[in-house]
Amino acid sequence: MNLIKLLGIAGIFGAINFLPMRDYAQNPQINFEKGTFTEIKGKAENANKMIFIDGYATWCGPCKLMDKNVFTNDAVAEFYNKNFINIKMDMESKEGKKLDSIYDVTGYPTFLYINEKGDLIHQWIGASSPEKFIQIGADALNPEKQLSSFKKRYENREGNGKFIYDYLNALRNAGLPYKKVLEDYFKTQEDEDLISRKNLDIIFFDKYNPIIDSKGFKYVIKNRKRFNGIYSSDSLDNDIFDAYFYDFRNVLHSRSFSPAEYEKWKQKVKEGGFSKFNEVLLEAEMQYSKKERDWKTYSNNAVELIEKCKRNYDSERLNSIAWNFFENVKDTNYLNKAVGWAKKSVELESKAYNNDTYASLLYITGDTLTAIKYEKKAIELAEKEENIGFVDEMSKTLEKMKSRESLYYGF
Repeated sequence: MNLIKLLGIAGIFGAINFLPMRDYAQNPQINFEKGTFTEIKGKAENANKMIFIDGYATWCGPCKLMDKNVFTNDAVAEFYNKNFINIKMDMESKEGKKLDSIYDVTGYPTFLYINEKGDLIHQWIGASSPEKFIQIGADALNPEKQLSSFKKRYENREGNGKFIYDYLNALRNAGLPYKKVLEDYFKTQEDEDLISRKNLDIIFFDKYNPIIDSKGFKYVIKNRKRFNGIYSSDSLDNDIFDAYFYDFRNVLHSRSFSPAEYEKWKQKVKEGGFSKFNEVLLEAEMQYSKKERDWKTYSNNAVELIEKCKRNYDSERLNSIAWNFFENVKDTNYLNKAVGWAKKSVELESKAYNNDTYASLLYITGDTLTAIKYEKKAIELAEKEENIGFVDEMSKTLEKMKSRESLYYGF
């Protein structure tokens, strides 16, 4: 979907009501308006202001944090009430889906800055601090920083490296596709330019949507040793591995995926020249076997990667693998290994979800007392995160654990 849409959207949005999530009568806070989109545009035109839309989802934790900690900040409220007509929109509601069909909203919260005609001027995705949120709004008001201005200049063939770099970051911050812009940026860079922290950060900056066919990524693979002064060997290898991991995940879950596509992808990895391509292929096979529900292959490959290859997974990934073992693997020896992985996940970063995983694995391997301890910890963290759904679910799990312990000890 194009960034700028010269829309005749009054008809589409005439009946849309933008309702606040709560009563905003108290100050200080952003004053979120009520009314149809046509009415909001009229207010914006009369006030000679841009419209700010907070695109949220009801289940989104960062959205709730913005409500609680940022929209009620004195400086934020003053800046946004002075410069914008502000509205909130649940992007998964009927009205929100209509809005989503016009603008590119890829995650929550997404902040949209549009003019009174409905043209998208600026966009940002993700929660931020009060100071950063004010800066985002200031950029939306600044023709030199607006996403729409970047797009126009780019389409007019403005091609120096700094400009394309800035546009690349603007697209990234908006959660919008940037593959073509990335390739255009690398065209402005000589090989020697690529050996810099700045360009390495660009090559790896989107963990979840890496572009392993880019000039920059291929150069890193072929000139691995030249980057030793910038990256430690293990750190760079981990970034390369993760890039392949997330690339295959996207390939695997695409509509066009087929066994032939899988073989083609594996061949590309082999020909890429990464020294640890065998580990990449083991990881890909693990993902593929999960999709096929081949848990024997999945568990064998997981043990191979973690125990033998010493794959340095982060907390979230360790938790994910351990949970898959909890749900699908029956072999006691493998489940005991998963207990260790879940424990390490908690040690790396203690969250409600991985304490729950650790407790669940302890429970099915017989250590009920310790399981109860960590399930209580999981509930405590979920309450701090204000995740009521987690609290309810984990409370039921805790009662189940306590029931077994009571039966065991006869009380």
